[in-house]
Amino acid sequence: MSVWATLKYFKQDEFNSPDEPGSGINMHGIFLKMLDELRERVGEPLSVSSGYRTFRFNKTLIGKGAVEDSAHTKGFASDLECESGALRFKIIEKALAIGFLRIGVGETFIHLDCDPSKPQQVLWLY
Repeated sequence: MSVWATLKYFKQDEFNSPDEPGSGINMHGIFLKMLDELRERVGEPLSVSSGYRTFRFNKTLIGKGAVEDSAHTKGFASDLECESGALRFKIIEKALAIGFLRIGVGETFIHLDCDPSKPQQVLWLY
C-alpha cells in the first residue's frame, strides 16, 4: 500500500514542485507520516507552501533562503504557511514532540525536515 493511501490530511499534489506536476510522489514516507501526525496534533489545517523541489526549481531559490543540497530535493522537507504567532508556537511545540529535529522559522512559514544527512537538533531563522 502506498504511503499516500495511509495519510489522513495530505494529498500528493500539495507537495508537487511548481515545475513538475506529479513530483510530489518523491516525498519520503517517514516525513509524510510525521507531517500527518503533526496536523493531527495541531488540530487545525496546515497548508504546504513548498514541498518537493526539483533540482532545477530549487536552483532558482538559492540566495533567497534555499541551499543547493536542500532537503526539499530529497523529499525530506516542507514549508508550512504560518502567519500567526500562536500557530507558529503550536507547530514548533508539536513538531519537536513528534521528533522533527530540523526547524526553520520564517515570517510567513515554518520549514520542517527530517533529512538524516544534515545536522540534527537545529533551529534557524530566515
